[in-house]
Amino acid sequence: MFSRGLKIITKNKILFILTVPLIVLLALEGFSTGSIMKAITWIKSYPSEFFLSYLLMFGIINIFYILPKRAYLVTATIFLALFSALGFISQQKLKLKGDPLLPSDFLLAKEAMGISDHFRNVFVVLGILLIVTVALIRFILKHIAKERKQRYRSIVFLCSFFVVFIFYSFFNSIQNVFALQLITYSQSLNYEQNGTMLGFLMDTEYLKVTKPENYQENAINTIIQNNTSSYPVNADFKPNIIFVMSEAFWDPTLMKNVSFNQDPIPFFHSLQKSQTSGTMVSPVYGGGTANTEFEAMTGFSTQLLPNGSIAYDQYVNRPIEALPTILNRQGYATSAIHTYDDWFYSRDKVYQLEGFNKFITKEFLNNPEYKGPYIRDTVLTQQILNEVKETDKPDFIYAVSMEDHGPYDSTEDPGNTIKASGANLGPQSQAILDNYANRISDVDQSLKQLIDGLKQINQPTMVIFYGDHLPMLGDNYSVYKEAGFIKDGNSYQDYLNLHSVPFVTWNNFSTTVNHNLKLSSNFMGTFALQLAQKSGSPMTDLLANLMQKGNDVIINKDYWNAANISEDTFKDYELLQYDLLFGKEYGYDLKPDHKPPSNTSYIQGDALPVITNVTPSEGSLMIEGNNFVENDQVYLNGKAVKTTYCAPNSLTIDLPQSMAKTTFQVKLSDSRNKVISKSNVYKN
Repeated sequence: MFSRGLKIITKNKILFILTVPLIVLLALEGFSTGSIMKAITWIKSYPSEFFLSYLLMFGIINIFYILPKRAYLVTATIFLALFSALGFISQQKLKLKGDPLLPSDFLLAKEAMGISDHFRNVFVVLGILLIVTVALIRFILKHIAKERKQRYRSIVFLCSFFVVFIFYSFFNSIQNVFALQLITYSQSLNYEQNGTMLGFLMDTEYLKVTKPENYQENAINTIIQNNTSSYPVNADFKPNIIFVMSEAFWDPTLMKNVSFNQDPIPFFHSLQKSQTSGTMVSPVYGGGTANTEFEAMTGFSTQLLPNGSIAYDQYVNRPIEALPTILNRQGYATSAIHTYDDWFYSRDKVYQLEGFNKFITKEFLNNPEYKGPYIRDTVLTQQILNEVKETDKPDFIYAVSMEDHGPYDSTEDPGNTIKASGANLGPQSQAILDNYANRISDVDQSLKQLIDGLKQINQPTMVIFYGDHLPMLGDNYSVYKEAGFIKDGNSYQDYLNLHSVPFVTWNNFSTTVNHNLKLSSNFMGTFALQLAQKSGSPMTDLLANLMQKGNDVIINKDYWNAANISEDTFKDYELLQYDLLFGKEYGYDLKPDHKPPSNTSYIQGDALPVITNVTPSEGSLMIEGNNFVENDQVYLNGKAVKTTYCAPNSLTIDLPQSMAKTTFQVKLSDSRNKVISKSNVYKN
C-alpha cells in the first residue's frame, strides 16, 4: 500500500512537489508539539503562519528538485529526519524547561548534552530516526525508477530558490505584511502561534544587536562626566570580597501553600535576620546561569540584549572592565572557582577577558567528594578557604557551585529527612520538592562551614551568597503551579515570582544592617564595591547613581509598563553598555586608565606545575617539582605515558628504556581533551 501510494504521488509532478515539503513540515510540527493532531490544529488556528511556514519549507526542499528523482527523494528523506529530530529535541526542551529549541541553544549544545540526564531519550529517538531514514532511502533506491533530467525541474528549482531568497532578504517585510507577532515573554506561546520554523526564524532575527539611537562619542563622554562615584571610598581598607553563586539555590518556604517538617535552610535564615540581606532579581529561570554571572561580574544587563541570548557565548570577545579588573588595579588577587568543567559556558575564555588571575575547576581538584552526580559544595567551601589562607594579598573570589544542579528526581529518595506537604501537590511534585529541599539543606551546611572557617581565619572579609536562578521544579513549572506559587508563568507577578531569589551577606567589619534590599543581578557588583568601600568603573559609578535614585531593578522589557519603568530610565545605561560591549569604547578615550589591559598572566589552576628534578627510583622515574594535581599527565618526549600521582610535589612513571636526550613535561587536559595547564619542559 505504501509503495503504491508513493508511486501515485511521484508520477503526478505537481502533487509530488507540493506533498513532499508538506510531509516534512508536518513531521517538524508533529514532533515539536508532541502529536500530529496538535500540528493539524495549529494549521486550522493560524493559517497565515502555516502558509508562510509551508512556503519556506517548499523552497528549502524543492531547491533540490533539480536533482534526479531518486537523489531528490533521498535528500528529502534526510531533511525529513533532520527536521523530525529538531522538532523532537524542541519538544523535550519545552517539557523540561518551559521553552522550545531556541537559536542560542545551538551555541550551548555541548553544555546541554553534557549535563542533563533528561536527554537520554533524545539519543534513543535519534537512533530510531536514523534507522528509519536508512531503510526509507534503501526503499527509494530500490523501488523508484531512474528518470532523466527534464526542463520543468529547472523551473521548480528557480521558483524554490526565489522563495528562499525572498525569505532571507525581506523577512522583516514579510513579518509586517502578514502581521506576524514575536511573543518574547513566552517562547512556548511564540512557537505555539507561529510554528516552530517561523518562531525560530523570528528569534534568530531578534538576536541581532542594533546600535542605540544617539550613540556617539560626546553622548558617552557626557554620561561618564555626569556619573562620578557617589559613595565613600577607602583606599587603605581592603577586605576580602567573596561571591558565592550557589547553583539553583532558592528558599522553598516562600511557597505559602507548602510546609516542611523542618527548616531546610536554617543557617541561611539566621543570616537573613542578623546580616544585610534581600532579594535579587535574576534574568533567567531554571537555567542560563552564565547570564546571572555575567551581570554580577560586569554590571551589564542581559535585559538590554536580545531575548534568549547568552552573553558569555555570543558577546564577550574582548577585555571587559569587570570586577576582577577593577579589583586587580587595587591590589587584589582575583580567583574564580567552579566545581565543574572548565569549558562550561566558555568560562575558560571569558574569565581571562574579565581579568581573573586564575580559574580553578574540577580538573584541578584531588579526589573531590560527590553528592549525587556533582561535586559537593563542601569541596568548594574548602577551596575558598584555602585561597584566603594562601594568598598574601586581599582576595576577590568568585565561586560557582554545582551540587544543587537539576534535574530533581520525581522518585522520592529514601534517605530524605526533610518532607514537604501541600494539599494540591501530586506524588511526583511531592518527591521533586522533597529531593530539592534535602539537597539545599546540605548546601546550607556548606554555607555555615564557609562562614565558620572565615571567622577562624579572622581577616576582614565580606561574603555575598545567592542563587543564580530558581530551580526547575518539574516540567513546565508543574511544582510551582501545584503549590499555587504561580498561575501560568506569563503574568507580571508570575515573572517576579519565577525570577526573584533571596540573597544574604556576611562580614566581620561592619555593624550596619539592611534587610529590605531588592536588586537585579547587574547591580550586585556595584553593591559589593559599596560595602567594601572600593572604587569602581564608569559603569559601576553609573549603576551606583541609579541605585541612589531607586532604579536598582531592571527586568524584561515586556514588563516595563507593569513595573512603571519609563523608556528613558535606562537610556544612559544602555548607551554606555553598548559602547563598552559592542561599540568603539569611547569611554576609555575619556578615562584611559580604565581600559582593561591584556590579561597575559591568567592561568587555569591554582598554580602552574613545575618540574625541578627527575630521578630513578626502584624501576620507575620520580618526577619532582611543585603544584602537581591528581589528573596531571607526564609527557615523555612529547608522548603521554602512564602517570601515578603521589603528592603535590611528586609523580611517578615507568622507567623508560633509554634516558638519553629525554624531555619531560606535565600537562593536564579537560574533558574535551584540551590542554589547560602545562609545566616547563625538563631536559634530562
